[in-house]
Amino acid sequence: MTTKQQVDQPQTEMARLEAELSKFDFVQFTIPDINGIPKGRLVPADMISQACRDGVGAYIGTGWFGVRAELPSMIPEYAMFSSGYLHPLPSTCRPLAWCSAPNRRIGHVMCQMKVKGEILEACPRRAAQRQLDRLHKMGLKMKSAFEMEFMVFDSKTMEPLGGKVFPYANMEILDRNLEFYTDMHRVLLESGVSMEYLFPEYEPGQFEVSMKPVFGLESVDNAFLFRYGVRAFSNRRGYTTTFMGRPFYDYNTSGLHFNHSLWTKDDQDVFFDASDPLKLSGLARHWIAGLLEHAPAIAALACPTVNCYHRLHEGFAPGKIYWNEDDRLCTFRAKTSQTGAYLENRIPSSACNPYLVLAATIAAGLDGVERKLACPPPGPSGKSEPNGLPRSLGEALDFLEKDVALKSSLGSKLIEDYIAIKREFEVKQIESCTSGDMSKAERIVKEREYYMPMM
Repeated sequence: MTTKQQVDQPQTEMARLEAELSKFDFVQFTIPDINGIPKGRLVPADMISQACRDGVGAYIGTGWFGVRAELPSMIPEYAMFSSGYLHPLPSTCRPLAWCSAPNRRIGHVMCQMKVKGEILEACPRRAAQRQLDRLHKMGLKMKSAFEMEFMVFDSKTMEPLGGKVFPYANMEILDRNLEFYTDMHRVLLESGVSMEYLFPEYEPGQFEVSMKPVFGLESVDNAFLFRYGVRAFSNRRGYTTTFMGRPFYDYNTSGLHFNHSLWTKDDQDVFFDASDPLKLSGLARHWIAGLLEHAPAIAALACPTVNCYHRLHEGFAPGKIYWNEDDRLCTFRAKTSQTGAYLENRIPSSACNPYLVLAATIAAGLDGVERKLACPPPGPSGKSEPNGLPRSLGEALDFLEKDVALKSSLGSKLIEDYIAIKREFEVKQIESCTSGDMSKAERIVKEREYYMPMM
């Protein structure tokens, strides 16, 4: 039986959200699209009340455009260009400090698309929420954080920020543009994006920011807004920030490693077992086994661009499929101490959609737990896929298409549409403007022209 309290709760939450949003002059009503790009509407203050009540009209395929805004007309329900409504989600309101000013206060709220009153389930954020809901039904919750790697260049000269030097952890290089980093940190913090550390990475103009671990979808919302915020902040300073996996042939690559752990409702770390030699529980080992089994399909979601595959099998990125402890070449790394344990998914490229990474990681891990898959011993000598991770987006999409368990868990509609979009707009399109006799450097130039303006 539905109680009056249950009926009143959504109304109370929406009234509270409307009050929060009314503090701003404009509010961005946003959904993350399939590529992790923010899409939505800018709503002025005098329309906030109506927008909260009725939603904001938008094309139902808004979240399914290609990277360069190619129309998803090959998907039947989007081919008629029908309208849906963006409905704001309570508890997701934030200020956007990077685009606010004394004469304009800009807010942001995450939304879900509704069509004829029904939530559009084929959406990256919804997919992530569904997987978290599965954990919740088991009495578990996920704490997670991303390691955000990116490159910054002067927009006019394309000179790397800090110069053409290899700056790894060099505080002198950081000091050359300290105001850029401190101001960037400030506006992100004021926008509710929680971070831990920033340092120069290995390549010229490359940096890493480790996000603060938090529970639930907030972790992924933080990663999504971080990427949007850093690119927007950089643009206002005359710089271009890119999250492409490999924007230049001469430079190394960028990743978005996903650290995660599972906890009970009373805050017990279920990946940790003090009595185990490696401090890992049986559940953690089943989880790892699930990740290993589904790794080739995970790659299609965690490395979503043609360009991402210039990263895998090279440098510090994984190639073989195995897990280990203190090993920066493994696919999945266990990080343990005397008091806790968490796992690192090292597959994701910096170009990934973080919502799909979280969703795929949980789906694969839970498959291992539910089937009680045996975990191989750590190290490359353990059981692994003979050919390792896929070497192209096309190959990865084939693995995803054949992974029945992952498709079923994430939603067949979401995965089928994702595969169709990626094959049509990226695999075919980039193949059409490149040729087999082109060098890798020449191919990366073409890929940069396609991806960098949006990533």
